Amino acid sequence: MFSPLIKLNHSQTIYDRNYLHKRTKKRHRLLSYLKMGFDKDTKYDRQLRLWASAGQQNLESSSICLVNATATGCEILKNLILPGIGKYTIIDDSKVTNKELSSNFFLKTSDMGKKVADCVKRNLGELNADAKGTAITDPVEKILSFDKLGNFWDSFNCVIVSDYISCLEELIQILWSKKIPLLVVNTIGFYGSLNLLANETTVIETHDPSKLYDLRIDKPWPKLREYADSFDLDLLDDQEHAHVPYIVIFIKALYHWKLHHNNNPPLTYAEKKLFKTYVESLSRNINLETNFIEAVQSCHRAFQKTEIPESIKSLLELSDAKNLQNSSPTSFSATTSPSSDCTIFWVYIAALKEYLKNNDNILPLPGKLPDMASNTENYTTLAKIYRDKALEDQSTFANEVYKILEKQNKPKTIVTKESIATFCKNTQLLFVTIGSKNLNSPKLIEQFETGSSSEVLGIYWGILTYNAYIKQYNEAPTIKYMDDFIRIYHDEINPSAQQPLSDTLRKKFEEILTHNSSNYHNLSSFMGGIASQEILKLTTAQYIPLDNLYVFDGVTSSSERFKIQ
Repeated sequence: MFSPLIKLNHSQTIYDRNYLHKRTKKRHRLLSYLKMGFDKDTKYDRQLRLWASAGQQNLESSSICLVNATATGCEILKNLILPGIGKYTIIDDSKVTNKELSSNFFLKTSDMGKKVADCVKRNLGELNADAKGTAITDPVEKILSFDKLGNFWDSFNCVIVSDYISCLEELIQILWSKKIPLLVVNTIGFYGSLNLLANETTVIETHDPSKLYDLRIDKPWPKLREYADSFDLDLLDDQEHAHVPYIVIFIKALYHWKLHHNNNPPLTYAEKKLFKTYVESLSRNINLETNFIEAVQSCHRAFQKTEIPESIKSLLELSDAKNLQNSSPTSFSATTSPSSDCTIFWVYIAALKEYLKNNDNILPLPGKLPDMASNTENYTTLAKIYRDKALEDQSTFANEVYKILEKQNKPKTIVTKESIATFCKNTQLLFVTIGSKNLNSPKLIEQFETGSSSEVLGIYWGILTYNAYIKQYNEAPTIKYMDDFIRIYHDEINPSAQQPLSDTLRKKFEEILTHNSSNYHNLSSFMGGIASQEILKLTTAQYIPLDNLYVFDGVTSSSERFKIQ
């Protein structure tokens, strides 16, 4: 066996020259390969499986801003730079001290005494050359004072504030008026919170995990009905019988059922059980015919009604309140990024409303099939029937979109076939939420006082009080200032709170004041991951984002989400 080391009799050890030569050649090959770089499809292979090329394009065209390059803030940036965020800006006027070095992995000993923003930008930039960084070493308060109209913020798709800033309320008002999402992240001791402040969030590609398929078994269109009728189960030989797709089996079985049940599908549990038994009876050998075994196991698909979900009905009603005529052409684009073109979403909703009027109140067909036991010919034929119908529906829907754009004197080119196809494939799973610019609300206080979620909400009250204390005294509170801390809680956060404090809330406050630190790296890493995940949802315009408060208890390893109205 080859050994890189040769030990001589006089106990002197030398490297084998051949081994060193091989290692050097291998190292040179590796370095030259790294210098060539990677194809983006290869480099971002894993994440493209999550949000595809459209999501990646949205991400790479996004620009985000971080206020305060804390350990948490740097963790957020790390998780955005690695997948290829387009641009990022860091605003921080502080200098590197021992405190920052001890908690922030993205600062080096050689950075001591230098501006944090410059150092973090340089060190994080090494992670991915595709992401372009900018450092601003002025305090955010100075930027706001010189830029009264807030034009500085127009270039950002999302802004993050990590821990306390004195001008948070002013920044919230500016970003809210510009419809730019703001994330406020706080970590104190073993506690953390995340607020997502956005006017309105619309998502087309929600990636719903329920795996519902729109198969139209109860309402087959003519070509699908014709294809199902082409199978005579009694005349097929055993091999052909074992390769009939279960969609065909269901269409035939449901048609037979309705003939004997006043044209009604199986409704009750007993009826559904009988239907399943009938499907099983159509098999020649239920132990051998995989397609019938799958049919029995997938009977829930046969019971699925072709109808508009209640959530989509609400969206259609909400679209009436949207004044599309006042939308400027620049607010439209081919993407669905929530920060720049929510309006296109409502154009699609308005078009969907017209589409439904002319198509029996049935949504466009997504055209996607689940896997099922069948031979290649049967499956590909069936898949083509679904695909052709989906393309036909997309074309009809596109015409409705173009009519609306024409009425508004906007060109067709501001939408693409790809975005129309994406919308049509996801019409059953659309998501919209109206946000809030408040960090607190009477309903949240009521939820706390009624005992529901009081443990976790107590943490959030403590974090809000902590920041209010800093604003009032210009320093972080410690345990010896517990009385002042409680007073501020009663005066500013929850004036209706009971006095004295409950034991639960007092313990939460004591925990916060005892640690009096936002630099525990395990918490920073965790909250950085949570926040960056929400930013990725916003920038890729995919997956359902936080709505709109998240609180983490690192002591008990528990968390909860809340909605601030």
